[in-house]
Amino acid sequence: MRTDDVHARVLEPVAKLCAEAGVPVRVGVFRPTAPDATGAPQAPVAALRCTADDDSWDAVVTAVRGQRRSTGAGGAGTGFARDPRTGYDLNSPGELVYEVQIRENDDGLGGHGPRPIVVFRLFEQPRAAADELILWHRRAGLFTVVPPVEDPKARLRRERRRFEHRTTAADAAEVRITDLPPNLVEAAAAIDPAALCFHFPRDRSGRYFRSVVVALARDPAIRPHVRTRWLTARAGKDGLVVGAADLISANQPHRWDLTPWLWHRDHAGAARTERWQVARPDDAAPVMAAVGRSAWPDAFAAAGVAVEPDLVRILNGVPHRSYRAEVTGTWVANLYTGLTDLAPWRLAEAYRTWHDERTRHGLTTRDPVVLFGLGGLGTARKPKVALDHGPLLRLTYTGGNAVLPHALWTVPADLAAHLYGFAPY
Repeated sequence: MRTDDVHARVLEPVAKLCAEAGVPVRVGVFRPTAPDATGAPQAPVAALRCTADDDSWDAVVTAVRGQRRSTGAGGAGTGFARDPRTGYDLNSPGELVYEVQIRENDDGLGGHGPRPIVVFRLFEQPRAAADELILWHRRAGLFTVVPPVEDPKARLRRERRRFEHRTTAADAAEVRITDLPPNLVEAAAAIDPAALCFHFPRDRSGRYFRSVVVALARDPAIRPHVRTRWLTARAGKDGLVVGAADLISANQPHRWDLTPWLWHRDHAGAARTERWQVARPDDAAPVMAAVGRSAWPDAFAAAGVAVEPDLVRILNGVPHRSYRAEVTGTWVANLYTGLTDLAPWRLAEAYRTWHDERTRHGLTTRDPVVLFGLGGLGTARKPKVALDHGPLLRLTYTGGNAVLPHALWTVPADLAAHLYGFAPY
């Protein structure tokens, strides 16, 4: 009997078990990539193949000759290894085992080609090989979650708390200026205490964010990726404290030199279109109505913002890759949390502002700019939501800390006062 006939025969139990489980497999061939022991190309062998409905992954099950090896601490377990040059020849020495290989489209983290191997396992029994394929086929469904929907009443209560704290702080603005280097004194003298206290970032309770450092002003000639001395504002025991700190500009989520109307008295009269990217609050109302329903796809469509397919899947609570399906719940929760204060209609201008500054300093704009992270992975390059030209929201992986300043892409506090029916300060 030819070896490919033997392959086909020993794969029959696996095919039967998959069919009983409703997993579609077909008989095909597998072409080993490694040469044989003489250096010649290996002949194709019979295999079972299974492909995702959207062609994002494909699986191959075939039979090989394997050798037992000890695994685990002290060799307590038993596994198999196979020689890629001789293992597919079933006339070679070794025990008959089942090889399962699964390749999936790379999402940017792998770095091992456009469709790397994400699963490679050897099994002694056909049931174990079939179970591996069955579980993989069902994996996306097993880890799909229901996206969160924020209670509109809870959102309104949170925004009201924030507004009340903002107006109270602005009406009795307490801003203490500490010793400053000479180059920052002039900027500090231009601070509008009421505006600074009103706009300072707030937590969900409405109080000042204690951990936040707001970067107000610096030498604009210094490139954003270089550490430089900044005029800063922080929350103190009583009110805000203005001082100086050495910061890398590009890494500051609360950087206000690009939005000086938030704190600088000379910019208090900035036009609404410059501050909000809309002329009237009503212009943002259709988008905010979708945001209030947590209907982010509708909000993005209304604002003319594109979303790449991987991020669309996460928005819908579906794993963007089966290999990383177990992080779906974490990513969905963190995605919706990160979007809480997003103003989709501001993204085009936000990207343009970032792009123009980078261009002025001769820096590349090839990669998208990060809005916030998704967590869930212990890798050096972290999963993050980023903004690209278009505007386009993307899933990206980066080991850097650079971010787009929140003040460019979140709902401005004074606009929120109008949108939620509160009187502005």
